[in-house]
Amino acid sequence: MRREILSQLQTEYEARRQESDRIFFERRREVENKCPEIGRLMDSRQQLIFSSIRGIASGHPAESVEEKMGQINTDIRKQLTENGYDPDYLEPVYVCGICKDTGYVGYPVREMCSCMQKELNRRLYQEVGLGEDQEQTFERFDRTIFPDTKIPALGCSQREMMDMIRDMTYTWAAQWPDVKEKAGILLSGASGLGKTYLMHAMLKVLLDRGLNAMMLSSYKAQDIMRKAYFSRDGQEDLDMLMDYDVLLLDDFGTEPLMDNVTVTQFFNLFNERQTRGKACLISTNLSPKNLRDRYTERIASRLLDKNHMLIIEMRGEDVRKKVH
Repeated sequence: MRREILSQLQTEYEARRQESDRIFFERRREVENKCPEIGRLMDSRQQLIFSSIRGIASGHPAESVEEKMGQINTDIRKQLTENGYDPDYLEPVYVCGICKDTGYVGYPVREMCSCMQKELNRRLYQEVGLGEDQEQTFERFDRTIFPDTKIPALGCSQREMMDMIRDMTYTWAAQWPDVKEKAGILLSGASGLGKTYLMHAMLKVLLDRGLNAMMLSSYKAQDIMRKAYFSRDGQEDLDMLMDYDVLLLDDFGTEPLMDNVTVTQFFNLFNERQTRGKACLISTNLSPKNLRDRYTERIASRLLDKNHMLIIEMRGEDVRKKVH
């Protein structure tokens, strides 16, 4: 997904540069027809640039290039003004003046320009269903919606528990794969405790880091695997599920349980991804016992393996009514 979107962006940036060149040459023809002297000045500037490059390459840089270039630019701007044009009329027309519509900055180490990074993230968010107005981020995490009353069974309040869970999930997303729990995270607990919010927040961190991540419902994942199981037409989508650096499955356990399909396909998904060094982030309302009852020990043993998974059990009261 990320690779395809980035390739599309690079194509669009190339089109921007071509449009900028078209506008420049169109304006130059217009100006030269009215004032041939400007054309001669621009030719002189171009020859000065070439001679400077040749001098540097031969180890004999030309002297006073900067001074001569400055004088030519001053003369061009003067001629433009005298002929009724804006003095910057022949400057390149860029959408982004920082990267000059290349999408990258820096030399010799090139980095993605902030303009391209912003647009890349926007499209990635749309692709995974987050959208521009999505506010479920770690930065916007509001701890005050969680009760601050101590829960005896926890030894802390729900708010304090969520502070710890927020820190653990952010650290994992910010550092993976350099974490102990490389296989992923299992978030379990009743509805309305913030599991999906944390999944969205982790997804944004992963995408912003440049990782190839995707979030979808467990129901959608099963549908992809079912189509691949019964028809070769779905194999490409299944291959994508296997290849994401991090796959986020929301509401695991709400998908219909299909005999000889659901358990087998989810086991194959988790097993293959772990073999490839990929991670899964899973949210579920099911308890460990219910996971075993529904998916058998084969799947439960992988999801509940503390040597490879960060297992987080969330408790407390439903806070959704407090944010609506």
